Amino acid sequence: MLTEEKLRSLLAEGCEQSCLDFKTMCDLSHTYDVVALVKDIAAMLGNDQGGYIIIGAADDGTPVTGLTRRHLELFDESRLRVKIAKYITEPLEFGVARHTIDGCPMVLLYVAASPRGFHIFTRNGEYEIDDPQAKGGKRKGFEFRRGEVYVRRGTSSVVWEPADRERLIAAIVERQKEQWRAEYRDEMTALINVRLAAHNLQQLPAAAMTWRLDAGAFDELALELMRRHDDIPLRRALLQAIIDAAEIPSSDLAELGTLLNRMTSIAALALTYRQDHWFTEAVTALVRIYESPAPTADQLSALQRRLLIAAHAYALGAQAVRAKDWTAVRTLADRKPQGPEFDYYRNWLRHAILHASRANLLDQPNVDIIGRAHNVIRESPALHTDAPSDSDRLLDSLCRFDALTGIVFLTDPDGSGSPSYHPNFARYRHHRTEPIFVALVGDPVMRQQLVGGNDQRFADAMITIDAMARQAGFRYDGWEGFAYTNNPAVMTYLAQHATNP
Repeated sequence: MLTEEKLRSLLAEGCEQSCLDFKTMCDLSHTYDVVALVKDIAAMLGNDQGGYIIIGAADDGTPVTGLTRRHLELFDESRLRVKIAKYITEPLEFGVARHTIDGCPMVLLYVAASPRGFHIFTRNGEYEIDDPQAKGGKRKGFEFRRGEVYVRRGTSSVVWEPADRERLIAAIVERQKEQWRAEYRDEMTALINVRLAAHNLQQLPAAAMTWRLDAGAFDELALELMRRHDDIPLRRALLQAIIDAAEIPSSDLAELGTLLNRMTSIAALALTYRQDHWFTEAVTALVRIYESPAPTADQLSALQRRLLIAAHAYALGAQAVRAKDWTAVRTLADRKPQGPEFDYYRNWLRHAILHASRANLLDQPNVDIIGRAHNVIRESPALHTDAPSDSDRLLDSLCRFDALTGIVFLTDPDGSGSPSYHPNFARYRHHRTEPIFVALVGDPVMRQQLVGGNDQRFADAMITIDAMARQAGFRYDGWEGFAYTNNPAVMTYLAQHATNP
């Protein structure tokens, strides 16, 4: 897990996130550095997926010099565990690896999510500060205090607040629910275990196919039903999910997330095994859920729910990109929900992202839509059957899907105009997204499936996206522009077809 390849992929993210922290230096022979690291580790323990801490990197992920052999030797796992245990109690699962990148020694630290959900500091995080006015020339400083709980909020480790407590407790309850779902599956072994699904499906009641199953049972049963062309249980599950989603309280995003994971799994499995009909049915169900806010939902809750749905759509889009299923990409990118609130921003992804952005849900320190979708993929095995959950290909495909949504949107004559498009891929390194543009200009069949045969409209959309992305990517050291890499195929195509190349 903690390989050099993994370290390079994390550095390539190019910015800190709630589950990723960069430090230029950490000297464990200094008390301040120890307590500062313990604070970040304790905060990472509260993340659903844990997190990574990289020492020897600037804020943009660039390796920096400074760590010496002495520093690295102090990052022995057993010695570090003793230091951490002074401040927080077990269970504590972490791993440490040391690598050299571009001549710079670095430490990669992985912190697994805690089954407790959070950890309370058992003693003060004290250290000494030089102070000529203090007695003895030193005074005490405190990085944290006994009884406090720290969490990750954006890219910072901070003392929890009521909203954080609610979130962490909800995560604990959700983990317990998943265990209950597994127990429910076990209690119904005679009806819905894998052997029955595989050998005796005619005895399976349609009601047994429900999003309330645990993930493993749901995915295997859905796949077997597709294989046997048994439509009724699958269609019933989708219809029931639409009804249930509308009844889930607006505050229970975890429960909605579980439901969306199951619906997305149907689409993902259909995409993997070329069951186009069920892919379309599942995406249609997601759009129907998008159209209906939760009961008594306030505006912010409705935005959060729709942003969660958009993240699941992005996760599916990334899989479609890796599968080179451009018809599926188009299906996801151009859905138009029905209802008066969608009369202006008609595209569901643009509607979700624009309104979430206006509510500051996507600005730092919050996670952007690509980061949210990345987390969705990690949670659902069906969304990465072609790659490990930590593969760099997943983030690449998310960036490329985001670019393709822009192409589809800007070439749609019925779209609501470029002001509502934002190139989310721009904050990530250029190499993640550029290959999809190179593929587009060189493959007329791909262009036809995505945007039709209008080369001028397509070339103009590329230029618009490039200009937007250069402006947005400047602050992140991300997208650099077509002119920067000067790819001959891209530049020739734009010169031949764009209105103003």
